Amino acid sequence: MPLYTLVTQKGTLDPQAKVHLARQLTSFHSEYAGVPPNWVHVVFHEFQPGDGFTAGEPAPAAALTLLIRSGRSTEYKKGLLTRLWHMFQTATGAPDDQIVIGIQEVSPSQAMEMGQIMPDVAAEK
Repeated sequence: MPLYTLVTQKGTLDPQAKVHLARQLTSFHSEYAGVPPNWVHVVFHEFQPGDGFTAGEPAPAAALTLLIRSGRSTEYKKGLLTRLWHMFQTATGAPDDQIVIGIQEVSPSQAMEMGQIMPDVAAEK
């Protein structure tokens, strides 16, 4: 169920960089969360120069949003964010003030994958 949505200014990541980052995120998340790689989804969106802003000024901001099932500990999510920040910053070359990363959580009962309602995180342990 993990869904990574990455938003960058057009030209920040070339096609090879996207493939590399998608594979890196998939491998990392699969190992970190203990889920099969085919559960991990990565989608890239790009915006035109002049369509991104930071502090009200045009900027090549970079954003990563991760949608996961609820039920993970705060420590788990902090570790996840720290690793994701490093991967995303390395891939984009963006400075700290141009990156934002967030985790959104959804109840397992409100998510489906492969035609089935997702199990609770605790049920997998």
